[in-house]
Amino acid sequence: MKLVDFLQAAGVAPKKEAAQIIKEGSVVVDGEVVLDPGREIDPLRSKVYFANLRVKLPRKPLIYAAYKPKDYNSSFMAKDGIYPFFKKLAFRVYPDALLPKFASGLILLHNQPWLSKALAKVDLPSLYRVKLRGNWGAKHREKLLSGMRIEGKFLKLERILSEKKRGDRVSLLLEFTHRFPSLLKLMFLRRELSVMAMTRISLGPIKLGKLKGGEARLLSQEEMEALKEELRKRGWKTRENAL
Repeated sequence: MKLVDFLQAAGVAPKKEAAQIIKEGSVVVDGEVVLDPGREIDPLRSKVYFANLRVKLPRKPLIYAAYKPKDYNSSFMAKDGIYPFFKKLAFRVYPDALLPKFASGLILLHNQPWLSKALAKVDLPSLYRVKLRGNWGAKHREKLLSGMRIEGKFLKLERILSEKKRGDRVSLLLEFTHRFPSLLKLMFLRRELSVMAMTRISLGPIKLGKLKGGEARLLSQEEMEALKEELRKRGWKTRENAL
């Protein structure tokens, strides 16, 4: 097994970040600093250390729903990242279904490489609460629902479930199906609407629920099966033993 794949499967970091960690000389295998992400190791016998901690493959899949606070990077490694909130889970899982720094809400923390690949290719319907400032009206609603082209991508809101307006402020509950939520902000900016706050409250069948900022909960078996089924419906083929 390649060292980079071992670190990803162990939940240390996504594959790209894991490769960088190795190249920086932060990983020790059997007493030797290894700089080659492609070095073959024995996943059961090799003694791998990162940040002076022994790294082992997990005995079972771990998938957490986590509430990323606003103004924090969706990464354990960044200086302004979410490590202080989820440090007890670090080196066991890594962040996925990321949110931009200005947004808050639901992300996933997990140790499943196949899920990373799925989330990188499949767009899941998500619910967002968005607070805007600007001259919101029927023309904005019509254009956002009919769609527009941004950065070579055709984007639109699936639904606007509720809207509350007071003066030049409006609060929306909406459904957006795209794996890059930062594009949602660009859609509003295109209509001269400023995003004051944005919170993701669901990702496919997974809901934020009663979580508060900086909290995480392990998904139930039912939630994991529902997530797998939603990915299948949208064209992702998982192995039978996934999850």
